[in-house]
Amino acid sequence: MRRTKLIIPLVGMLTMVGCYDFSNFDNIKVEPFSPRVVFPLVNSSVTFDEVLEQADSSSLIYTKPGDNKYYVSFRDTIALYDALSNYSIPDFTFSDAFSVDASEVPPLPVPSGQTLTLPSKSLTQTYAPIADGEIKSVKLSAGTLSIRIVNNFQNSISGTLVINSLLDETGNPLTFIIPETFPSQEYNDNAQLANGTVYLQVGSSYNTFQITADLTVHSLGNPISTNDNAAIEVSINGLDFEYIQGKINSILPLDDINLDLGTFENSYDADFYISEPKLTMIFENSFGIPIAFNIINFDGTNTNTNEQVSMVNEGTPPSNSLLLTGSNAIDFVTNILSADPVHDSLYLDQDNSNLEDFLNIAPNRILIKPTVTLGDATDNHDFFIRKSSELNLINEIEIPLAGRINNLVVSDTIDVEIPDIENDLNIASDNNLHVKLKFKFENGIPLDIYFQGVFLDDNNTELANLYDNTNEQLIIKSSTINPATGRTQSPSIQYSSIEFDNVKYEKIKNATKMIMRYRIESGGGIGQNVVIESTNSITAHLSFDFEGTVKP
Repeated sequence: MRRTKLIIPLVGMLTMVGCYDFSNFDNIKVEPFSPRVVFPLVNSSVTFDEVLEQADSSSLIYTKPGDNKYYVSFRDTIALYDALSNYSIPDFTFSDAFSVDASEVPPLPVPSGQTLTLPSKSLTQTYAPIADGEIKSVKLSAGTLSIRIVNNFQNSISGTLVINSLLDETGNPLTFIIPETFPSQEYNDNAQLANGTVYLQVGSSYNTFQITADLTVHSLGNPISTNDNAAIEVSINGLDFEYIQGKINSILPLDDINLDLGTFENSYDADFYISEPKLTMIFENSFGIPIAFNIINFDGTNTNTNEQVSMVNEGTPPSNSLLLTGSNAIDFVTNILSADPVHDSLYLDQDNSNLEDFLNIAPNRILIKPTVTLGDATDNHDFFIRKSSELNLINEIEIPLAGRINNLVVSDTIDVEIPDIENDLNIASDNNLHVKLKFKFENGIPLDIYFQGVFLDDNNTELANLYDNTNEQLIIKSSTINPATGRTQSPSIQYSSIEFDNVKYEKIKNATKMIMRYRIESGGGIGQNVVIESTNSITAHLSFDFEGTVKP
């Protein structure tokens, strides 16, 4: 799943300064004395919308028709269950005997050369291709049939074997003609079952494999007795299926669902209030059987603060709400010939759950313990599972960029390369060296952004802070906010600067990394909700002011 940190587009605006090739200072002609030189490096304006386009974030952050307000969407697709991995058709061997009942024994031996046709016999055995299921039929895509009939009569036999539970492509039962077979001899045959059907309904019974045998005795002059029989063995092997039809009731073994919210991954000690969020579970189902989705636990955790909140329903959830206790019936496919899935959506919002409180702890880990139940209480045996059937879950959390944030701290470590002032700029690193970076921000986004940087060497040893006399610096001041709407009323203007002397420079010149630590708060008064819009913009002005002794 692709994730985008909510704050990255905001922080990204601070990186518009780009890179400057300090070797170009060789082209600046100054006299060998202590000059002061100012270079305007950046004079740029960018809207929030343009930053998102540059970051290729449009699939996750978007606006809706008629509204400039931005929405952040986190989307994750999870394969819950599939038929390919969980269902197979076992081999089966039907073994029984065509026996002679006492009432069928003739009072006198049948003269040699004459025949006696015995009454037709239907034989059945239980065959359950799927546990917890009453199977009506299985459409096969592969399989082999083998039959073996051993003549245990004292006379020859011939006849017909109808395998009622194996149908050919046209729906007719497979039928085999048994040629005359002498005593103690056997008849063998086989067939391919691809595109055939295993049909297991006999009357009102299911999971029943049935054959019908008709035998004729060809007398060799020997008597016929109840000890006579024809052993019948029917084996089906190497089975694969296109679909299974019947009544199946089972609880599916599902793994826990773990969702990672990248937006909150680096959030420490922050107070969030998110306005009007929505969580939608979209079920993509190609099973042709009733399905109920049940939730045992739905917990969110902020691993940075160890806060945890469990999701619960509130009030009377309306139609299409995700029920956190009880069962959620999921739409299923009704056309056995269709392999296309159906989609069903269930949601949580601030009206049917505690979703606002759940997200206000900034959970970066969400754990859902689900179960799924197949089948219902009806006597319908026409439900089906195709080999291609899948149950997928698309989790979508939609968060409007509206609400408030207090004390959101986001940290990131970047590689840095400090310019060699003496070699690249031809400036002496002595007591006359003074460097100042000057910032001017005209901010139309309703957020205050504080910043501190920590320089590290290759061993992650702290060399110096960017700001020496404070923990952080307010570098971008929130726009002026309309209290009624939370939207920007007018941009703010904020000036700031960073000063270096040769002592500071000597501390940081060997830095290879810098921890960039941002602390973000929504603007306005206490409890003020704010709205971030696509038209919000930041204009940045940056100049580089240095004073020092040019080396001769």
